[in-house]
Formats: sequence, structure tokens, C-alpha cells
Amino acid sequence: MANDSKKKVTLKDIAAKTGLSVNTVSRVLNKKPYYTKEVEEKVNAACKELGYIVDMNASGLRSGSTHTIAILFDDLVNPFYSYTTDIISRRFEEKGYNSIIFANNGRTAYVDYEQMRNVMARKPDGILSFLEPEPDMVEFIRNSGIPFVIFGRDGKPYGMMGVDADEVYGGKLAGWHIADCGYTKPAYVGSWHDVKVCLDRQRGFEEALAERGMVLPPENVFYIREQELDPIVARIAAGEIDGVFCFNDVIAFVLIEALESRGLEAGEDYGIVGYDNIQQMMRMPRIITTVDVGSHDFAEAGAELMLSALSEEENEVPSFRETHRSVLVKGRSTR
Repeated sequence: MANDSKKKVTLKDIAAKTGLSVNTVSRVLNKKPYYTKEVEEKVNAACKELGYIVDMNASGLRSGSTHTIAILFDDLVNPFYSYTTDIISRRFEEKGYNSIIFANNGRTAYVDYEQMRNVMARKPDGILSFLEPEPDMVEFIRNSGIPFVIFGRDGKPYGMMGVDADEVYGGKLAGWHIADCGYTKPAYVGSWHDVKVCLDRQRGFEEALAERGMVLPPENVFYIREQELDPIVARIAAGEIDGVFCFNDVIAFVLIEALESRGLEAGEDYGIVGYDNIQQMMRMPRIITTVDVGSHDFAEAGAELMLSALSEEENEVPSFRETHRSVLVKGRSTR
């Protein structure tokens, strides 16, 4: 029986092909400094011609680094994740790191043991998570020795690094706007009932309404990950709710579409405010009123904090919360 296996291409083969030393070839492939663009192109051309693939596992064992950073989500549906991850991963690539994406497909709003086990099996150099860790995972993550950055969430309660915005203020922007537009029957549609960022936005919304002499009734608070959509739509359609603040733009667009099927138009029959301003990232069927946190700068801040944690130098990374302020972007979904 014929042996179809191909001989493994080595650094020596690349060196022989290019006329360079094994050490120079290694530096190029590991993105270490002090080689010219011409040398890099020569090495890459030889690798392509000979079919050389870097064995990241073996390389990681030798160097102690896999040059990868894991990025964790609950799901990939929200365009905000895609947009910010694109910015973050490009910054990582500039510094010689590849990104690996992990999603728990909406199973939970927290990093749990199952997800961490899958992540750590890939031996990343660092982990940037859009999710907070479950309480029993905090010590586990610390003991792993892998730098862990919480993105879009406050890391302080966990004693971890984090990049977050002032979510209470963002909720206030929505509350002030809903009240000032003349809506009198407000509602909040959040994600999970126990996620701090969701509760912070709700708190800000309630505080802003209170400043305008209004109250958010408990029965007008919903958590879309835990409740059916239809009862919320039915109450808006019945006129029991006329001003809605949504945890994010995706929820807002889902509600707008559902209400359109009942002949109701956002901005005319009711008002709705989203969060994240995803319409600046991609073309949407309509321009809605939303809270903009400054997504590009937000993503850059997250990437810089992660890279700082991986660096041997101690670089001071300014607090995004202290240097940026969310703004309300007026669209056609409110008066």
C-alpha cells in the first residue's frame, strides 16, 4: 500500500530555500523584531511554496506562548460584538496575537466552568471576556495565571481588570429623553435580571424618570432573555406603554418589527430608545434613537488593557469610564 504521507517541512527547509539562517526564519515566523520587509516576504513565499504550517502547540511549549488571545461572548447575534471584536482583534494582530472566539450560544450571561475549560484547553496567553465570571469561577480564573480582562463590565467587584462605561448615566440619557418627549407610560426591556450592566441601565432610567416626577412601574420591567416577547408587544399595542427603553438596539429592532406587524409605527404611535448605536456600524432599515457609548474608543481601550496585562512593562491605561461620556443619538423612533 502506497504511503501518501508527506514529509514534514521544517525550519531548515525554509532556511535552505531562502538562503537565510534558521534563526532568522524563526524570528520572522514568530514575529520577533529586527528583520526587513523583504526578508519577511521571502520567508512567507517559501512557506507557501513548501506548504509549511506552524505547529502552534509545539511552538507554545518551546516559547511558553501560543500568541493567541481568547475572546468570550454569550452569543454572536448582536452586531455590537462583531464591530468591537473586529477593532480589538486588529489591534491584537498588530502586536502579533491571533484571536480565538468562544461563544456559549446564550446558555448563560456568565463565564462558567464549561466555557473556561474549553478556553484553557487552547492555552491562550490572555482572555478578554464580554461576560462576567460566575462567582465560583473567580478563584479558578485567578489560579490559572492567565491575564483576564472583563470588557464592557466592571471588573472591580471581582478584583479583576475591566473596561466599562458609566451605564447608569447611559440609562439616565434614555430616561430624560423619554420624559422630555412627553411619554407618560414608560417601560424598560432588559436582557437578564441578574446582570449588573442591565440593572445599572435600568437604575439610571428610573432615576432620570424620578427627576422628571415619573415612576417606572414594576409591571413595566421586562427581561427578554427570560420572558416571552408577545406579552410585551401586546401591552404596547394596547396603549398601556408608550415610551420604551431597551437594553440594546437589537431588542429595540425586534420590538419595532413585531409592532409594525400590528400596524404601529415607532416615533408616531409609541417611542423607543435603544443602546449601542449599532446603526453607525452597519446599514439598518431605519435610524432609531439610541445611546452611543463610543464603541470604537471603547474597543480600543479594551484591547490596550489586555495588551498591557500581557506586557512585561507596566503601562498605565486610562479609565474609559473616566475619560468618555455616553451621548444620546436622536433618531426617528421617538418624537
